Amino acid sequence: MAELARIMAVSALALATSACAQTGERPFPSARPITLIVPYAAGGTTDATARILARELEARLGTPVRIANRPGAASQIAMTELATSEPDGYTLSYAVLPTVINHYLDPARDATYTLADFQPIAQHWVVPGMIAVAADGPYRTLDDLIAAARAEPGRVTVSDSGMLGNPHLMVLMLENASGIDLASVHFDGGAPSLTALLGGHVSALAGGVSDAVARVRSGDLRVLGIAGEEESPSLGSAPTMASLGYDVVAVSAAGIVAPAGTPPAVVHTLSEAIERIVTSEKHREELRQLGDITPRYLAPAAYRDAWTEHEARLGPLLEEIRSE
Repeated sequence: MAELARIMAVSALALATSACAQTGERPFPSARPITLIVPYAAGGTTDATARILARELEARLGTPVRIANRPGAASQIAMTELATSEPDGYTLSYAVLPTVINHYLDPARDATYTLADFQPIAQHWVVPGMIAVAADGPYRTLDDLIAAARAEPGRVTVSDSGMLGNPHLMVLMLENASGIDLASVHFDGGAPSLTALLGGHVSALAGGVSDAVARVRSGDLRVLGIAGEEESPSLGSAPTMASLGYDVVAVSAAGIVAPAGTPPAVVHTLSEAIERIVTSEKHREELRQLGDITPRYLAPAAYRDAWTEHEARLGPLLEEIRSE
Protein backbone atom coordinates (compact mmCIF):
# COMPACT_ATOMS: atom_id res chain seq x y z
CA MET A 1 0.00 0.00 0.00
CA ALA A 2 2.85 2.38 0.85
CA GLU A 3 4.47 1.69 -2.55
CA LEU A 4 1.15 2.28 -4.33
CA ALA A 5 0.67 5.59 -2.49
CA ARG A 6 4.19 6.66 -3.49
CA ILE A 7 3.57 5.82 -7.16
CA MET A 8 0.26 7.72 -7.14
CA ALA A 9 1.90 10.79 -5.56
CA VAL A 10 4.73 10.79 -8.10
CA SER A 11 2.21 10.40 -10.95
CA ALA A 12 0.15 13.33 -9.63
CA LEU A 13 3.28 15.46 -9.47
CA ALA A 14 4.21 14.53 -13.05
CA LEU A 15 0.71 15.32 -14.33
CA ALA A 16 0.70 18.70 -12.56
CA THR A 17 4.10 19.58 -14.03
CA SER A 18 2.93 18.58 -17.51
CA ALA A 19 -0.26 20.65 -17.15
CA CYS A 20 1.74 23.68 -16.05
CA ALA A 21 4.02 23.32 -19.06
CA GLN A 22 1.01 23.26 -21.41
CA THR A 23 -0.64 26.31 -19.85
CA GLY A 24 2.54 28.31 -19.40
CA GLU A 25 2.20 28.32 -15.61
CA ARG A 26 5.22 27.67 -13.42
CA PRO A 27 5.10 24.44 -11.36
CA PHE A 28 4.71 24.72 -7.60
CA PRO A 29 6.52 26.32 -5.95
CA SER A 30 7.45 29.28 -8.11
CA ALA A 31 9.31 32.34 -6.87
CA ARG A 32 6.02 33.57 -5.40
CA PRO A 33 6.22 33.73 -1.56
CA ILE A 34 4.44 31.20 0.61
CA THR A 35 2.60 32.70 3.60
CA LEU A 36 2.65 30.60 6.77
CA ILE A 37 0.02 31.89 9.20
CA VAL A 38 0.74 31.58 12.91
CA PRO A 39 -2.55 31.85 14.87
CA TYR A 40 -0.84 33.33 17.92
CA ALA A 41 1.22 36.38 18.82
CA ALA A 42 4.95 36.43 18.19
CA GLY A 43 7.17 34.97 20.87
CA GLY A 44 5.27 31.86 21.89
CA THR A 45 6.12 28.21 21.30
CA THR A 46 4.11 27.88 18.10
CA ASP A 47 5.59 31.07 16.68
CA ALA A 48 9.15 30.00 17.54
CA THR A 49 8.77 26.57 15.94
CA ALA A 50 7.07 28.10 12.90
CA ARG A 51 10.00 30.43 12.29
CA ILE A 52 12.46 27.56 12.46
CA LEU A 53 10.36 25.53 10.02
CA ALA A 54 9.85 28.49 7.68
CA ARG A 55 13.57 29.11 7.44
CA GLU A 56 14.32 25.49 6.59
CA LEU A 57 11.33 25.14 4.25
CA GLU A 58 12.43 28.24 2.35
CA ALA A 59 15.88 26.74 1.78
CA ARG A 60 14.47 23.37 0.71
CA LEU A 61 11.79 24.71 -1.67
CA GLY A 62 13.84 27.59 -3.03
CA THR A 63 11.03 30.12 -2.54
CA PRO A 64 10.36 32.71 0.21
CA VAL A 65 8.29 31.54 3.21
CA ARG A 66 6.89 34.43 5.24
CA ILE A 67 5.40 34.27 8.73
CA ALA A 68 2.10 36.12 9.30
CA ASN A 69 0.97 36.29 12.92
CA ARG A 70 -2.84 36.36 13.18
CA PRO A 71 -3.63 36.10 16.89
CA GLY A 72 -7.14 36.20 18.31
CA ALA A 73 -10.07 34.08 19.52
CA ALA A 74 -7.80 31.15 20.44
CA SER A 75 -6.71 30.79 16.78
CA GLN A 76 -10.23 31.05 15.32
CA ILE A 77 -9.41 34.27 13.45
CA ALA A 78 -6.48 32.63 11.68
CA MET A 79 -8.33 29.44 10.84
CA THR A 80 -11.25 31.43 9.40
CA GLU A 81 -8.82 33.29 7.16
CA LEU A 82 -7.19 30.07 6.01
CA ALA A 83 -10.49 28.34 5.21
CA THR A 84 -11.38 31.12 2.76
CA SER A 85 -7.92 31.40 1.16
CA GLU A 86 -7.06 30.28 -2.35
CA PRO A 87 -6.23 26.53 -2.30
CA ASP A 88 -3.00 26.84 -4.27
CA GLY A 89 -0.39 25.99 -1.62
CA TYR A 90 0.76 29.57 -1.15
CA THR A 91 -1.27 30.16 2.03
CA LEU A 92 -0.73 27.71 4.89
CA SER A 93 -1.34 27.85 8.60
CA TYR A 94 -0.41 26.15 11.81
CA ALA A 95 -3.28 24.33 13.48
CA VAL A 96 -3.04 23.33 17.13
CA LEU A 97 -5.20 20.41 18.22
CA PRO A 98 -7.43 20.06 20.09
CA THR A 99 -7.92 23.85 20.18
CA VAL A 100 -9.16 24.10 16.57
CA ILE A 101 -11.62 21.25 17.11
CA ASN A 102 -13.18 23.18 20.01
CA HIS A 103 -14.09 25.94 17.55
CA TYR A 104 -16.51 23.92 15.47
CA LEU A 105 -17.72 21.46 18.11
CA ASP A 106 -18.88 24.35 20.30
CA PRO A 107 -22.00 25.92 18.70
CA ALA A 108 -21.52 29.08 20.75
CA ARG A 109 -18.35 29.92 18.82
CA ASP A 110 -20.16 30.08 15.44
CA ALA A 111 -17.15 28.69 13.58
CA THR A 112 -17.65 28.65 9.83
CA TYR A 113 -15.46 25.60 9.20
CA THR A 114 -14.78 21.98 10.16
CA LEU A 115 -12.00 19.58 9.27
CA ALA A 116 -13.61 19.21 5.84
CA ASP A 117 -12.60 22.81 5.04
CA PHE A 118 -8.90 22.04 5.49
CA GLN A 119 -6.29 19.91 3.77
CA PRO A 120 -3.86 18.48 6.33
CA ILE A 121 -0.28 18.79 5.08
CA ALA A 122 1.90 17.46 7.91
CA GLN A 123 1.95 17.21 11.67
CA HIS A 124 5.04 18.92 13.09
CA TRP A 125 5.27 18.39 16.84
CA VAL A 126 3.45 17.31 19.99
CA VAL A 127 3.55 18.41 23.63
CA PRO A 128 1.71 16.25 26.20
CA GLY A 129 -0.17 17.79 29.10
CA MET A 130 0.86 17.29 32.71
CA ILE A 131 -0.19 18.00 36.29
CA ALA A 132 2.48 19.58 38.50
CA VAL A 133 2.64 20.76 42.10
CA ALA A 134 5.11 22.68 44.25
CA ALA A 135 8.05 20.44 45.12
CA ASP A 136 7.70 21.27 48.81
CA GLY A 137 3.91 20.85 48.83
CA PRO A 138 1.82 18.09 50.41
CA TYR A 139 1.21 16.04 47.25
CA ARG A 140 3.89 13.50 46.42
CA THR A 141 1.93 11.50 43.87
CA LEU A 142 -1.10 11.92 41.62
CA ASP A 143 -2.98 9.52 43.89
CA ASP A 144 -2.30 11.91 46.80
CA LEU A 145 -3.90 14.80 44.92
CA ILE A 146 -6.86 12.67 43.84
CA ALA A 147 -7.40 11.42 47.39
CA ALA A 148 -7.44 15.01 48.67
CA ALA A 149 -9.96 16.04 45.99
CA ARG A 150 -12.12 13.05 46.81
CA ALA A 151 -12.09 13.92 50.51
CA GLU A 152 -13.01 17.58 49.86
CA PRO A 153 -14.71 17.96 46.46
CA GLY A 154 -14.00 21.31 44.80
CA ARG A 155 -11.32 22.34 47.30
CA VAL A 156 -8.22 21.34 45.31
CA THR A 157 -7.54 24.20 42.89
CA VAL A 158 -5.80 23.71 39.54
CA SER A 159 -4.58 26.57 37.36
CA ASP A 160 -4.65 26.37 33.56
CA SER A 161 -3.97 28.57 30.53
CA GLY A 162 -7.60 29.16 29.59
CA MET A 163 -11.06 27.61 29.52
CA LEU A 164 -11.31 24.59 27.19
CA GLY A 165 -7.67 24.80 26.22
CA ASN A 166 -5.77 21.50 26.27
CA PRO A 167 -4.72 21.82 29.96
CA HIS A 168 -8.30 22.49 31.08
CA LEU A 169 -9.59 19.62 28.97
CA MET A 170 -6.98 17.37 30.57
CA VAL A 171 -8.32 18.29 34.02
CA LEU A 172 -11.87 17.48 32.90
CA MET A 173 -10.68 14.12 31.59
CA LEU A 174 -8.93 13.40 34.89
CA GLU A 175 -12.09 14.26 36.81
CA ASN A 176 -14.06 11.82 34.67
CA ALA A 177 -11.43 9.10 34.91
CA SER A 178 -11.08 9.33 38.70
CA GLY A 179 -14.55 10.44 39.80
CA ILE A 180 -13.35 13.60 41.53
CA ASP A 181 -14.26 17.29 41.43
CA LEU A 182 -11.36 19.73 41.01
CA ALA A 183 -11.67 23.52 41.01
CA SER A 184 -10.21 24.89 37.76
CA VAL A 185 -8.79 28.41 37.83
CA HIS A 186 -8.42 29.87 34.34
CA PHE A 187 -5.66 32.28 33.33
CA ASP A 188 -4.82 34.02 30.07
CA GLY A 189 -1.84 31.91 29.09
CA GLY A 190 0.61 29.43 30.56
CA ALA A 191 2.92 31.95 32.22
CA PRO A 192 0.39 33.43 34.69
CA SER A 193 -0.92 29.93 35.35
CA LEU A 194 2.55 28.80 36.38
CA THR A 195 3.05 31.96 38.44
CA ALA A 196 -0.12 31.19 40.37
CA LEU A 197 1.28 27.83 41.45
CA LEU A 198 4.73 29.19 42.28
CA GLY A 199 3.08 31.91 44.35
CA GLY A 200 1.08 29.39 46.35
CA HIS A 201 -2.28 30.62 45.06
CA VAL A 202 -3.42 27.24 43.67
CA SER A 203 -2.86 23.62 44.63
CA ALA A 204 -1.63 22.40 41.24
CA LEU A 205 -0.83 23.41 37.68
CA ALA A 206 -2.29 21.93 34.50
CA GLY A 207 -0.04 22.71 31.56
CA GLY A 208 2.20 21.28 28.87
CA VAL A 209 5.33 19.38 29.81
CA SER A 210 7.39 22.16 28.23
CA ASP A 211 6.01 24.50 30.93
CA ALA A 212 7.56 22.37 33.65
CA VAL A 213 11.02 21.35 32.44
CA ALA A 214 13.01 24.33 33.73
CA ARG A 215 11.18 24.45 37.07
CA VAL A 216 11.57 20.72 37.65
CA ARG A 217 15.30 21.02 37.02
CA SER A 218 15.53 23.97 39.43
CA GLY A 219 13.72 21.97 42.11
CA ASP A 220 10.61 24.17 42.27
CA LEU A 221 8.08 21.75 40.77
CA ARG A 222 7.16 18.09 40.90
CA VAL A 223 5.27 16.55 37.98
CA LEU A 224 2.67 14.10 39.26
CA GLY A 225 1.47 12.73 35.94
CA ILE A 226 1.91 13.15 32.19
CA ALA A 227 -1.13 12.99 29.90
CA GLY A 228 0.77 11.36 27.06
CA GLU A 229 1.38 7.88 25.80
CA GLU A 230 4.99 7.81 26.98
CA GLU A 231 7.17 9.34 29.65
CA SER A 232 9.04 12.57 28.99
CA PRO A 233 12.86 12.23 28.77
CA SER A 234 13.24 15.72 30.24
CA LEU A 235 11.12 15.00 33.31
CA GLY A 236 12.92 11.95 34.61
CA SER A 237 10.68 9.44 36.32
CA ALA A 238 7.37 11.32 36.03
CA PRO A 239 4.77 8.63 35.17
CA THR A 240 2.06 8.77 32.55
CA MET A 241 -1.48 9.00 33.90
CA ALA A 242 -2.36 5.86 31.95
CA SER A 243 0.35 3.91 33.78
CA LEU A 244 -1.29 5.01 37.06
CA GLY A 245 -4.64 3.67 35.95
CA TYR A 246 -6.26 6.87 34.65
CA ASP A 247 -7.35 6.95 31.00
CA VAL A 248 -6.21 10.48 30.27
CA VAL A 249 -4.46 11.40 27.02
CA ALA A 250 -4.30 15.15 26.35
CA VAL A 251 -1.67 16.18 23.84
CA SER A 252 -1.28 19.50 22.05
CA ALA A 253 -0.40 18.66 18.45
CA ALA A 254 0.75 21.32 16.01
CA GLY A 255 0.78 20.85 12.27
CA ILE A 256 0.56 22.58 8.92
CA VAL A 257 -2.74 22.77 7.03
CA ALA A 258 -3.93 24.27 3.76
CA PRO A 259 -7.40 25.12 2.45
CA ALA A 260 -9.48 22.20 1.20
CA GLY A 261 -9.07 21.67 -2.53
CA THR A 262 -5.30 22.17 -2.60
CA PRO A 263 -3.98 20.05 -5.52
CA PRO A 264 -2.55 16.64 -4.53
CA ALA A 265 0.78 17.37 -6.22
CA VAL A 266 1.18 20.55 -4.16
CA VAL A 267 0.26 18.69 -0.97
CA HIS A 268 2.87 16.04 -1.79
CA THR A 269 5.60 18.61 -2.45
CA LEU A 270 4.96 20.43 0.82
CA SER A 271 4.53 17.31 2.94
CA GLU A 272 7.67 15.66 1.58
CA ALA A 273 9.74 18.80 2.24
CA ILE A 274 8.41 19.07 5.80
CA GLU A 275 9.10 15.38 6.42
CA ARG A 276 12.75 15.80 5.46
CA ILE A 277 13.05 18.80 7.77
CA VAL A 278 11.22 17.40 10.80
CA THR A 279 13.00 14.04 10.73
CA SER A 280 16.47 15.60 10.54
CA GLU A 281 18.63 15.57 13.65
CA LYS A 282 19.38 19.28 13.21
CA HIS A 283 15.69 20.17 13.44
CA ARG A 284 15.07 17.80 16.35
CA GLU A 285 17.86 19.48 18.28
CA GLU A 286 16.49 22.95 17.54
CA LEU A 287 13.11 21.94 18.99
CA ARG A 288 14.77 20.39 22.04
CA GLN A 289 16.49 23.71 22.69
CA LEU A 290 13.07 25.39 22.89
CA GLY A 291 11.84 23.03 25.61
CA ASP A 292 10.39 19.54 25.78
CA ILE A 293 8.88 19.71 22.29
CA THR A 294 8.72 16.37 20.48
CA PRO A 295 8.96 16.49 16.68
CA ARG A 296 6.44 14.00 15.31
CA TYR A 297 5.87 14.07 11.58
CA LEU A 298 2.64 12.66 10.17
CA ALA A 299 1.87 12.49 6.45
CA PRO A 300 -1.42 14.02 5.22
CA ALA A 301 -3.60 10.89 5.57
CA ALA A 302 -2.19 9.96 8.98
CA TYR A 303 -2.53 13.57 10.15
CA ARG A 304 -6.20 13.55 9.11
CA ASP A 305 -6.73 10.28 11.00
CA ALA A 306 -5.12 11.75 14.13
CA TRP A 307 -7.40 14.81 13.81
CA THR A 308 -10.52 12.63 13.68
CA GLU A 309 -9.29 10.65 16.70
CA HIS A 310 -9.01 13.94 18.62
CA GLU A 311 -12.59 14.74 17.60
CA ALA A 312 -13.81 11.37 18.84
CA ARG A 313 -12.26 11.95 22.26
CA LEU A 314 -13.29 15.57 22.55
CA GLY A 315 -16.87 15.41 21.28
CA PRO A 316 -18.40 13.48 24.21
CA LEU A 317 -16.49 15.60 26.72
CA LEU A 318 -17.74 18.88 25.27
CA GLU A 319 -21.28 17.48 25.09
CA GLU A 320 -21.08 16.60 28.77
CA ILE A 321 -19.87 20.09 29.65
CA ARG A 322 -22.77 21.70 27.74
CA SER A 323 -25.32 19.48 29.46
CA GLU A 324 -24.17 20.45 32.97
